[in-house]
Amino acid sequence: MVFFYHLVPELPLRTTTSITWAIRLIQQGYIGVNIFFVLSGFLITTRYLNRILMTAPWFWSYLQNRFARIYPVYLLLTVFTFGVMILRPISNYYEWPATYRALDKVTVLFLNLTLTRAYFQELSLIGVPTAWTLTVEETFYVCAPFLLIGIRRNFHRIYLYPLLFFAIGSALVAFCSHYLPYYGLMNNLTFMGSDTFFGRCVEFLVGMALGYWVAHPRRIMQPRFCVKATWLGSAGVVVGMICMAMIEYTFPSQSVTHLVALRLMTNILLPIPIAAMIWGLITEHTWLQRILSTKTFDVLGKGSYGFYLLHLGATDLIFSHFITGHWAGRLVGYTLLSIALYKGVEHPLNRRLRYKTLTNQR
Repeated sequence: MVFFYHLVPELPLRTTTSITWAIRLIQQGYIGVNIFFVLSGFLITTRYLNRILMTAPWFWSYLQNRFARIYPVYLLLTVFTFGVMILRPISNYYEWPATYRALDKVTVLFLNLTLTRAYFQELSLIGVPTAWTLTVEETFYVCAPFLLIGIRRNFHRIYLYPLLFFAIGSALVAFCSHYLPYYGLMNNLTFMGSDTFFGRCVEFLVGMALGYWVAHPRRIMQPRFCVKATWLGSAGVVVGMICMAMIEYTFPSQSVTHLVALRLMTNILLPIPIAAMIWGLITEHTWLQRILSTKTFDVLGKGSYGFYLLHLGATDLIFSHFITGHWAGRLVGYTLLSIALYKGVEHPLNRRLRYKTLTNQR
């Protein structure tokens, strides 16, 4: 979904043709990020809800477990991207500006290697462009054990968490924008709401609520619609995409109404049908579930993380220039490359890192 979102052209003209609206719907393909965030909240909850030990050894083992999962492929692609950036700079959007001095470049590299660059608005796309989401993801990983302990003691605390994180994010914006205005650090509320965990926390929390429900099905009232959750959830996602396209068509870009309506839809409302769809895929026997359970989709799913990281930026630029720029060729090529990355880098290094220090973690 995210691949096609980045593929389709911009549509500045306010037309209403059927082709234009089809493209507008494709342009909402960035909801793949929303699905990723909801799924992350769900998986972390089902895996760790009843296994948390708030001791330093457990916490560091938990963080290393998460590190082993996402960092090897990211590090490889980051080193490759900065190597291309240094050897053959072309002033692309994911490269540092030509005006940057040595200290600026070292800072950018450090923030990329520590997965903290996306707190800085000016730097959020420098490096592997799509990796800004990893800053959001890593923030969630750090917070997750504490959030899980809270809802394990009292599930209703989950309703207060969004208010807490929004308040913390707003305070950081107020402080950083005045006293630490470097590289756009927590620059404004719009950036906070769209690109940081403080604004995107509801997506993770909805996934956590679903995970808690799966772990304790009798503690939460079972909704009547769960029998058709797959299709109701899928329909809700499609309706959400239509609403997002309508918002972008109806309201002037960057207007307050446009920004608020879009954030309300993507950050708060859309995670609900996404969670329903995930629940349906877990519990219902449908043709969609059977397709997604095949070996082909299992392999594609394992390679999806690598695909997400490499389909934009330096890898895409080189592939498009030297092999093919056609969307179908890029789709097939990146799929094969991502599977190779999973089997040759991600999976072996993940097992190696877990084996050494995480023998009690799965």
